[in-house]
Amino acid sequence: MKSIFPHIRFFLIGVVLLHGTTSFSLFAQDDLSPVVNLGNSRGSTRDLIHLLESASGWTISYSNRLCMQDDLQLSGTPQSVLEHLNDIFAACPFAYIIRDNRIILRPMDPAEVTYTVSGFVRDKTTGESLPAANIYNPSTGSGTVSNNYGFFSLSLSPGRHRLQASYVGFLNESVEFEIKRDTVLHFDLLGSLLLKEVSVKGDRPREIIHTTKMGATLIPVEEIRQTPALLGETDLVKNIQMLPGIQGGSEGFSGLYVRGGGPDQNLILLDDVPVYNIGHLLGFFSIFNADAVKHVAVHKGSFPARYGGRLSSVIDIRMFEGNTEKIKGTVNLGLLSSGVSLDGPVIKDQSGFAISFRRTYIDAIAGLVQRNNDETTNYYFFDFNAKYNHTINPKNRLYFNTYWGRDKYFTTYNFQPLDNESPSRQSSINDENNAGWGNFVGALRWNYIISPKLFSNLTATYSDYRFFIGVKRSNQINNAYDTFEQRYVSGIRDYGVKIDMDYYPSNNHLVKFGGGAIRHDFNPGIDIIQRSLSTAEPVDTTLGKINLTGGEFHAYLEDEWTIREKLRINAGLRGVVFTGESKMYHSLEPRLALSYELRPDITLRGAYSGMSQFIHLVSSSNVTLPTDLWLPVTDRIAPMSSSQVNIGGDIYLNPQRSYNLNIDFYYKELNDLLHYKESTGFFDYSTNWEDKLTKGYGDSYGMEVLLSKSGGKLTGWLGYTLAKTTNTFPELNNGKSFAARYDRRHAANLSLNYQFTKRTDAGLMWQYGSGTPITLPSEKYYAPDYPHYNATNGSGYSENAKEINGFRMPAFHRMDIGFNFSKERRRTSRIWSVGVINVYGRQNPFLLYFASESDDEPGSSSRNLKQLSLFPFPIPYVKYTLKF
Repeated sequence: MKSIFPHIRFFLIGVVLLHGTTSFSLFAQDDLSPVVNLGNSRGSTRDLIHLLESASGWTISYSNRLCMQDDLQLSGTPQSVLEHLNDIFAACPFAYIIRDNRIILRPMDPAEVTYTVSGFVRDKTTGESLPAANIYNPSTGSGTVSNNYGFFSLSLSPGRHRLQASYVGFLNESVEFEIKRDTVLHFDLLGSLLLKEVSVKGDRPREIIHTTKMGATLIPVEEIRQTPALLGETDLVKNIQMLPGIQGGSEGFSGLYVRGGGPDQNLILLDDVPVYNIGHLLGFFSIFNADAVKHVAVHKGSFPARYGGRLSSVIDIRMFEGNTEKIKGTVNLGLLSSGVSLDGPVIKDQSGFAISFRRTYIDAIAGLVQRNNDETTNYYFFDFNAKYNHTINPKNRLYFNTYWGRDKYFTTYNFQPLDNESPSRQSSINDENNAGWGNFVGALRWNYIISPKLFSNLTATYSDYRFFIGVKRSNQINNAYDTFEQRYVSGIRDYGVKIDMDYYPSNNHLVKFGGGAIRHDFNPGIDIIQRSLSTAEPVDTTLGKINLTGGEFHAYLEDEWTIREKLRINAGLRGVVFTGESKMYHSLEPRLALSYELRPDITLRGAYSGMSQFIHLVSSSNVTLPTDLWLPVTDRIAPMSSSQVNIGGDIYLNPQRSYNLNIDFYYKELNDLLHYKESTGFFDYSTNWEDKLTKGYGDSYGMEVLLSKSGGKLTGWLGYTLAKTTNTFPELNNGKSFAARYDRRHAANLSLNYQFTKRTDAGLMWQYGSGTPITLPSEKYYAPDYPHYNATNGSGYSENAKEINGFRMPAFHRMDIGFNFSKERRRTSRIWSVGVINVYGRQNPFLLYFASESDDEPGSSSRNLKQLSLFPFPIPYVKYTLKF
């Protein structure tokens, strides 16, 4: 199977290039004429055309069969030459060809005449744009989908038409109108959290099953807010982990392992900015505040060409833009943290803001409990989101958004009084551990509607992820003391710029193209400091501190093409160049997705995706910790790559389309994976970081089934995954293949929500996963502890394993249940959320370890395998939410 993928890749590159030539020939006929301002000029048709030629320097050729008038007046606003011609010949549509600086006009045949209707789909209450909304003709089912900023464009023949817009969680809106020229039309949808109680007549949009984004899933954020949550902390990532093919690794952690890939193989975008760490509290909670999130899309089966840089998935998260109508807010009070969100207009109907802040109070509680104690442990995290949008005019809009989040952990212990100090100057030494990590991201973007058929978005991005770990050990020997201190600082910083274009040449084509560049700054450095305050000269040593830089440049083209309403093709090509040290890497990545409507209720789909990744995350633990290293490709370390084939289908099981069955089969190959070599790892200071790593490959295949129900009082889904993932590293495990870190053979997830009344609903989540692989030691040997002044042999030991991932953890399963009680007041509404995590008290394994216990026989001991569970008993939660 491995030998066939290169042939598939080269074949698809040829297909996409051929298809792209057609797409750009369509684009070539768009409005490329210069903008001129003729003021309120008045005259005959020929006079105005002569003025246009003089002002623009272009030649305009036209047929005498076009309608000529003796008295016309221009609008007085700056427009392109072609837009002026549209005004001049408003009564008789024309076709045109642009060649160099010449426009050739001819009358259109009646069958050729079409006009463009374009606009935005928005939330009627807040003015927020609604991405991925359906705009369609209810009688024919033909239509389009709004882009990430709510913009859409359709071509219609002259006459009377009816269009309908729909979006998850909103009431449909239908508009009937007559079109005589290019028209701007906005849909303002009314939100409804109780759509299941509303009767909507008419057909459902056929675009629901006409998708080529195989494996892509839109998750309604309001459903996320209603699900049970650990300690009341609503978690977006935990809900993503409930989808087939996605898991979170160990219980409670917010890592994402998609179809056998590692957490570094997920492109996680927050308003188009890559985010490198998504976990708080060592991964128990995600950094995404649900009160700040508007839209979530998950891609794992096929990848449009506009996405790249990762191998396994794309998580595209969009924040609220800011209410342009009135001030609104939310206050959340939970057991672990509290938060506040506020949004509203800066200039009514023109600009708006949205801010949210969340912080734990674990440190405040711990401070009270540990008051007057020498030994203390403390921790806190916080999130801050902000976004501002400003509409300059109907064609131009600016956005600015930022996220800032931090975790901080610190502990002091093992206090020892200094013997050589006088009673009046009594002091002590102690040991300390501390750590901190966090993200800061920001983006500035400019939306510009070049024409009714061409939408552009220019974005500048900044992303910074840093972590710090500090360890201090103090020792007192013979009235002297020394301190060994180890500090570890590392991270990654990105500066990026990109442009994305959406072009709508006709109703059966949607062309997306663009390009961009990212500068990566890496700092995988280690600092070691050893000093003895009781000697004249302290020892200060720094090891392994380096700075690396990489440049990543990309360009893409994709075309979604509908053929006779049955077949839809999304073909794309992405080209990437990465520059690092002296070597330059490049990659051509073909993407192809097909969907065919076999019957109105059955759609078959297939996809191929070639991907490459130029940054690596190297981990030495069985959980995703902030200490994992982000590293670039170098002259010695090649980029990772993958090829994935996916086939599947959608089946509606009843006429109302409230029951849907989705089945996917996939096969994926991964090449140039990295792993720490045996007997080395994170704190091996004597070895260059490149020498610590070894290269290998892997494959993953499986089946995913998702049964979902929408509409009615009971909604939800049941998912099942059957999968296998193996890795092979010639320098590891004696060259034998072994199960990948999170190879889970069986996984099942159930998520249900029941609406008892308008004010009361309940949510239930149940998860099952067969055991994941684990490496257990088979021998134990002596290893020296941290170096210190006048060190002697201590009690440090290390363990060694002969086989990687040769054992399996016990199976994992857990049930969570929660209730929401809401009450509407005149100006406010409140929600009490209560529930229980791990209802039946399942003791799921977090880790397995060997413990030594003394035997009855003197001088002997036995080693027993034990299990640590993080949540071995039911955990209740309560949360209060106030909206105003």
